[in-house]
Amino acid sequence: MNKLLLFQNRLFLFRPFSILTASAGVLQVSLSIGISWFLLHAPPFNFAFGQSTVTLAQTPNQPNVKALFESGIEQFRQGSFPEALATFQTVLQQQEQQGKQAEIAETLTYIGEVYSNLGNDAEALNVLQKALNSYRQLNQQAENKNPDYQSGISRSLNLIGFIYRDQNKVSDALKLHQEALEIAQSINDRVNIGESFHNLASDYTTLKQYDQALKFYQQARTIREEVGDKRDLSRTLNNLGALYLIQGDTQKALEIYQQALAFRRQIGDQAGVGRLLSNIGLLYRQLGEDSQALVYFKQASELMTRIEDHGSAAKVHHLIGEIQEKLKQSDQALISYQKAIDFAKLANDQGNLSTAFNSLGSVYYSQGQYSQALEAYQKALSIYQTLNNKPEIGTTLNNIGQVYERLGNYPQALQTWKEALAILQQTGNQKAVQETQRSIDSVQKKQESGV
Repeated sequence: MNKLLLFQNRLFLFRPFSILTASAGVLQVSLSIGISWFLLHAPPFNFAFGQSTVTLAQTPNQPNVKALFESGIEQFRQGSFPEALATFQTVLQQQEQQGKQAEIAETLTYIGEVYSNLGNDAEALNVLQKALNSYRQLNQQAENKNPDYQSGISRSLNLIGFIYRDQNKVSDALKLHQEALEIAQSINDRVNIGESFHNLASDYTTLKQYDQALKFYQQARTIREEVGDKRDLSRTLNNLGALYLIQGDTQKALEIYQQALAFRRQIGDQAGVGRLLSNIGLLYRQLGEDSQALVYFKQASELMTRIEDHGSAAKVHHLIGEIQEKLKQSDQALISYQKAIDFAKLANDQGNLSTAFNSLGSVYYSQGQYSQALEAYQKALSIYQTLNNKPEIGTTLNNIGQVYERLGNYPQALQTWKEALAILQQTGNQKAVQETQRSIDSVQKKQESGV
């Protein structure tokens, strides 16, 4: 029987690459991650190196709100997102008691950014919209004469637009980033002008308008070199490196990634270092240098585990597992995929949890451990059904059918494949439809011949 593994390594935001290979006889799901995920998932923030001297455990009953606020910033700078969230929420409670609306709006902006880093876009949008509304109300009361409020509006728009782009609402993101730019330019806010240029470049990259993206990245880079914030400059270099990679200039991309990584290390941004290590690993993987990619991914996984960035850790461990599977290190791949499952559960990331279960099933299948493979595939299927992800439902049903066939349960295999065929036909995946139909025909012939 002719069977294919359809493997698509898609990019999370840019999505310019699609890879098709054959292996293992199972339709494997795609991993929604790529060169751009790590570098674009870090929201805009001005970081500086420093060690937190104030922690919640050491905070007195009536803490100095300003000191606690600065502690939250330092925790965030170090990539300690859960700790930063707890600190900022404590600050917010104190500010609400004092009724200081401007300070409340600023803290809400920080909280929204923490939520974004933790992958909770829904809560991030909710908080950032409150911050935006507060800044607009304050600005209106000041008769549009307070540049601090206008700067807050610009920053909030930039952050909300970032999340919209992350959700593939690119046209909405573009409008917000253009509005943020106009406001920042009206008050000559260099930081938010640079941020707006950076975000517009990312929007145009997502739209595959690379010439426009390059123009805006160059403008953002110029301003950020002028402002002198290494963290923001590093972010722009990150994305610029990805743009060069998309255009095929891998040497230039690697050179810029290394520059960005050096800046991240200088300022002590552990989250940024981890994401950049992941980007460099993805670059080497794109070049086919899996062993070198593995070195960077393992370094990234250690950092992301340390700072409890569970969502990123899940994705990196899955990438490690893919390379180990490719290198025929199946036992190690099983361990990596299980780690991906554990971290995805901690992050409550259902999409990557289902992907990791499917990959785990693929390794068990290749080892001939069909009962374990069936269990993993069924867990993946349950999640995909909850998410109503029809393409992956069809693919996973196809995988389950392959397992039933290997177990000699032809009636169950046929029933499962027919379910898969109906769904795959709806999705328009003709290659998968053809492979599933061939599987059905082959088993039916076996039944007719009494094999």
